[in-house]
Amino acid sequence: MKEEIKRILKMVEEGRLKAEEAERLLEAILDIQKKTPSGKFLKIKIEDERGDKVNMSIPMGLIKMATKFIPKDKKEHLKEKDIDIEEILSTIKESAEGEIINIKDKDGSCIKIWIE
Repeated sequence: MKEEIKRILKMVEEGRLKAEEAERLLEAILDIQKKTPSGKFLKIKIEDERGDKVNMSIPMGLIKMATKFIPKDKKEHLKEKDIDIEEILSTIKESAEGEIINIKDKDGSCIKIWIE
């Protein structure tokens, strides 16, 4: 949870989130933490040929807001690979645990999404 809180605060600092939006996200995280202390997380890892990285861990209870945490250029990278993030999120809500996507290209790109 600390990682998600730091990420939210960083987004506020960078001006990508307003304080009110951050407050709602933080409240949701705390609420989830109270309800599910041993809850599951959606894990997303993206690396491309330039070495750019996304390495996220999102509480399952925040799945509806998950796309706000994915940078636009990374969403485009997923689309280029014919990966529909909205469809994935819908499937994730129904999934129990384990690997959802694991793609490695010849050019060094890697997209991995899983639940643990």
